[in-house]
Amino acid sequence: MAKSSKNDLPVKKNRPVASYDVVLNDVAELLESARRASTRATNAIMTATYWEIGRRIVEFEQSGEKRAEYGERLLERLSDDLVKRFGKGFSVINLRKMRSLYLGWPLSQIRQTASVESKKFQTVSGKFTLSDIAKSFPLPWSHYVRL
Repeated sequence: MAKSSKNDLPVKKNRPVASYDVVLNDVAELLESARRASTRATNAIMTATYWEIGRRIVEFEQSGEKRAEYGERLLERLSDDLVKRFGKGFSVINLRKMRSLYLGWPLSQIRQTASVESKKFQTVSGKFTLSDIAKSFPLPWSHYVRL
């Protein structure tokens, strides 16, 4: 085998091998595509998680007698505990946004999208996995906050 130039791969007799730059660009393009897909998937799962947090807050609040007053104390306590455990991102304001996301995208809409797209259930009771719920949220969390 001979070398055609400093930046090229070895050349077999009568059969040139692609230049290094072509291989490098192909691999870089593949990695960038994978990173974009990974980011989209992560955004969808996080939005689904925030929707599920909102659902749990609403369901917990609705079982109390003095919802408005108790609900605010719940958010403050939950915020304090989540920030201690997971760091920033769980302020009372963000928890309100998660609750609003759940109220703005009702379970019937999530159920319809998830069942049409996946037909898989996490449990016999019909609860969906975060992956199923994520299919209902193609946009990143920040877009739903603005909506």
